[in-house]
Amino acid sequence: MIRSNISQSAMRVAAALIILGASACPLRAAAATNWTVIVGGHPADNSVYANGFYPRELTVRVGDTVIWTFDGFHNVAFLSGAARPAFAIKDGDKMYANPKVFFPAGGNTYGGVGFRNSGTPQDDKPFSYSLTFTKPGRYEYACTIHAGMSGVINVVRDPVAETPAAALTRGRAEQAESLAAATSAYGGLTPTREGSKVTVRLIGNRDDRFSILRFTREPLVISVGTTVTWTVNDPFEIHTVTFNGDKHLQFIIPEPQPNGPPKLELSAAVLTPTNKTSYAGTGFVNSGLLFPAGNPAHLPSSFSLTFTKPGRYEYWCLVHKDAGQRGVIIVK
Repeated sequence: MIRSNISQSAMRVAAALIILGASACPLRAAAATNWTVIVGGHPADNSVYANGFYPRELTVRVGDTVIWTFDGFHNVAFLSGAARPAFAIKDGDKMYANPKVFFPAGGNTYGGVGFRNSGTPQDDKPFSYSLTFTKPGRYEYACTIHAGMSGVINVVRDPVAETPAAALTRGRAEQAESLAAATSAYGGLTPTREGSKVTVRLIGNRDDRFSILRFTREPLVISVGTTVTWTVNDPFEIHTVTFNGDKHLQFIIPEPQPNGPPKLELSAAVLTPTNKTSYAGTGFVNSGLLFPAGNPAHLPSSFSLTFTKPGRYEYWCLVHKDAGQRGVIIVK
């Protein structure tokens, strides 16, 4: 009888110790989760671009990883409150693409401090970028190639109601909305005419997050003596208007280095305007880079050319030639 009481007492003590031990041990943290954000997007003919992060805003938990999958030429940059790096820097008598824009920087974790950059896709190969978030906060990020292209990652400690699958579905729906808005705008793309002046607008939309990478839907037919003006009304993209040039002329020319990544020279032929105001079908004519209208630096946003001889003239944007941005003007 005494033995039984001792046994029962021992069992009660053991049970109590187990309960106390369990309550003293911290609960196991929830498993880290991977989330996907789509970067950009375009149809097969590249006539329009979705210039956004999809979904634009995402909420994750501390310890989760966000994976950006790229569908276009962009980067993902967390600036931590610092100024955007310049797109180009001067070295001697040449201009180069800024390595802080085009090449990866920082580690693979982020807690709101320091510079992180994915770099840009290379050679049309599948490209993605991953970052694990270590501290709660609201973190804004950007594509530093396309001004105004931005996203937000909210990092919290509490459980998140949305699942990664649902967030990806939401992102795809947002991307589809951008492309649908772009396609609709492209369908209505028409030059404006006023007497002997024609205006071709290169358009995009910040709210709907798209750019149109075409000059006109059909060849532009004009009369001798007509002046055509190209104006960039796109908040995201830069362009050139280039006649009688080699369409294979490269905007960015890699210069291999003995150590590290190549230097990326920006072609002087593409950057430099020819300052010609009329065109008769011969000679190289180039606008130089045209920037979004109203840009803070007051850089050129339009280019005009008067056509003086009948003919069929093909021209290109040398920044987006790989996307097929070609125009045709027929002068009668």
